[in-house]
Amino acid sequence: MINSVIRSSRVASLLGFALLAGGGWASGAFAGEAPSPLPEQADASVGYPTVAAALADLSVKPGVEVSIQNGWTIVADPAASAIWSFAPRGDAAYPTVVRRVLTQTGPGVSLEMTVLCEASKDACDSVVRTFQELNAAASKSAR
Repeated sequence: MINSVIRSSRVASLLGFALLAGGGWASGAFAGEAPSPLPEQADASVGYPTVAAALADLSVKPGVEVSIQNGWTIVADPAASAIWSFAPRGDAAYPTVVRRVLTQTGPGVSLEMTVLCEASKDACDSVVRTFQELNAAASKSAR
């Protein structure tokens, strides 16, 4: 099981957060050389013991919006300023959940990404890298 926390700051507005909910992501391998494995963070937690437990609880939580985007199950929780992205069955990273939360930090907004991945190390690292790229692109476009 892979746990990872990524913090991105300097996201200029909630528009950037809205962009994070969509977009095409995939957990396929990168072309060329294999990247170095990412470090694991044992203290990182999405707040659930398993991906299945997170999906089961969040899908019935009042006030959330559940949708399917590019095969991924997306759970938007406006009350928590959170977007949860669940890998689809058949994806190399299944089962995986990526939680992204916006928090106000002084004059700006900070994005915290936490990943719970129960797939192979390579598939988990690929998901983390893909979401890091999405977060960076959303942050850049929100400036």
